[in-house]
Amino acid sequence: MFDPFAILNINKTFSIDLMMVEKCYFEAQKQIHPDRFINASSDIKKDAVQRSSEVNKAYHILKDPLLRATFLLENEDIKLLSNEPLFLAEVMAWNERQGAGEDLSEELKCEKELLVKELAASFECKDYERARTALYKLTYVQKVMKQ
Repeated sequence: MFDPFAILNINKTFSIDLMMVEKCYFEAQKQIHPDRFINASSDIKKDAVQRSSEVNKAYHILKDPLLRATFLLENEDIKLLSNEPLFLAEVMAWNERQGAGEDLSEELKCEKELLVKELAASFECKDYERARTALYKLTYVQKVMKQ
């Protein structure tokens, strides 16, 4: 199974140092980047491309709190939330306010920061139900932010 934490040799936890993730990413790429194998056999080149692709994917997942939380929950065989009616009412209100021309960027940024902190706390104490809810909300906050 693909494990971004193992690929970049980082402890499997939600709260990670993003600078360390970047350092581990560049270190891994130095070792396995396909350009290092330009004169190697086609099998070795193919393997280098595959491994480099996995390192890129791992980096992409670990640097994004939404993707990192999703991986961690799925790794624990926790099903992601698909519906939270009370929160959807809040999302609809945000959409209406944005549709009326209101700038919600600061409010949504604060909400995102709170949800990332909630995810960190939830994973720290292994409260996966709380993490599921925070992840669900963060998904929608980010969608509204992109609109």
